[in-house]
Amino acid sequence: MHRILVIDDEPNIAWLFRKAFASDCEVISAESGERGLELLKESDVDLVMLDLRLPGMDGIETLGQLREQGIDVPVVIMTAYGEVKSAVRAMKLGAYDYITKPFDMDELKLIVDGALRYFRLSLEVSRLKAELQEKFNLRNIVTVSPRMISVFSVVERVCSSDVSVLIQGESGTGKELVARAIHYGSPRRDKPFVPVNCAALPENLLESELFGHEEGAFTGARKRRPGKFEMADGGTLFLDEVGDLHPSLQPKILRVIEEKVVERLGGNQRVPVDVRVVAATNRDLKKEVQEGRFRQDLYFRLAVIPITIPPLRERPEDIPVLVRHFLKESCQKSRKLVPSVDNEAMRALVSYDWPGNVRELKNAMEQISLLCDKNVVTRMDLPLLFDGLTGRAGYHNAGGPPADADPSESGPAAPSGEGTVAGQIDSRADNEPHDSARMTGRSLKQRKKDLLTNTERDMIEAALRRFGGNRTKAAEYLGISRRSLQMKIKKYQL
Repeated sequence: MHRILVIDDEPNIAWLFRKAFASDCEVISAESGERGLELLKESDVDLVMLDLRLPGMDGIETLGQLREQGIDVPVVIMTAYGEVKSAVRAMKLGAYDYITKPFDMDELKLIVDGALRYFRLSLEVSRLKAELQEKFNLRNIVTVSPRMISVFSVVERVCSSDVSVLIQGESGTGKELVARAIHYGSPRRDKPFVPVNCAALPENLLESELFGHEEGAFTGARKRRPGKFEMADGGTLFLDEVGDLHPSLQPKILRVIEEKVVERLGGNQRVPVDVRVVAATNRDLKKEVQEGRFRQDLYFRLAVIPITIPPLRERPEDIPVLVRHFLKESCQKSRKLVPSVDNEAMRALVSYDWPGNVRELKNAMEQISLLCDKNVVTRMDLPLLFDGLTGRAGYHNAGGPPADADPSESGPAAPSGEGTVAGQIDSRADNEPHDSARMTGRSLKQRKKDLLTNTERDMIEAALRRFGGNRTKAAEYLGISRRSLQMKIKKYQL
């Protein structure tokens, strides 16, 4: 039930509201502005009906005090017919509407219903904004990788500024997620975040999309349309795949960023815009500049703060926590029990290259949540994920070891990299004596086991650092029980 506060020194007005809205609303009343403000502090109110003429503070002063105190509730001004100018002034100060006395009851009910509907929508918008800010908070991005934690440290420092940021990384690493975290962590969080995929639209459409157009600017332009820069005014414009921008558009975007004005296609009016630009690309823009495909001045303007997100294969310690996180997320959506992942399956997942990065891993876990009806995910459940793509988990091509081979018994089939699990194993092997005993399959298996042990210890250390030593939060983040975490802390003497 809604609550209406009537502030009027005529008692019969409050009586009228109680009679008219008794079935839907609770009506409370105050005979002065001062008393009305006291009631607003004491009670949750959905609508204020405020008379202009009051003893002590009048309606305009009461409205001003109400807004100064941050009380964000719709206010309808009640006024005599000759005071309409004052009512309009009150609306300029933030009143929702006004109504003249004596009331037309049908008009009064329409205004009250509209104000209460507006209040409900305002609450919903506030809730959704808070939900978005929480969803894209850096704290909610799952990682235990020291490299990613270092990236987030930079992101936290640039959030409060207005400088342009260039996010670089392979497809699927989460560039847009970082861009949204920058926006929702900034003072612009209450303004729009407007994404534009520069690779998805042809040149002629992209120019209209970015800068807008006037009526008749080209065939099919039936009315004026603002562009993305105008739509992002006060907020953040996210230029995704900025490396694919056509050369003819690059100087125009540079000019908008520098001058903070846009000109719509077919128009000559300069429209001021206040926009922070965050760009992302999976290309090497420095190389693109050197080869003449990207303007150097635009690159320097976009890359005031460059941020590089490492691919998943270079941070294998993140794979187990991401596997558990995405499995839990997918199973919760489909209301299924969350299965555990056995060690053999986890080794296969950690050994896989993940060319599609976090996006591919998330899709794989969604497939498992739908196709696996067991309580434990085994390695036999994984081939469905990789068939037709790379063969078996842990192998980089269909010509690798046979389908029934165990990755824990075989060496990596593809060239290793420093950041991959296979690369770390090879690196250690290169530094060890090359006697026959150490080159057996058994010694390689032991070295893999040692690496997985070290990775687990590093993950636990990183989680404890992330949550300031709070073991309950660290255990929840790692997807294990607090008891298991305590045992592992004791085991690794952390």
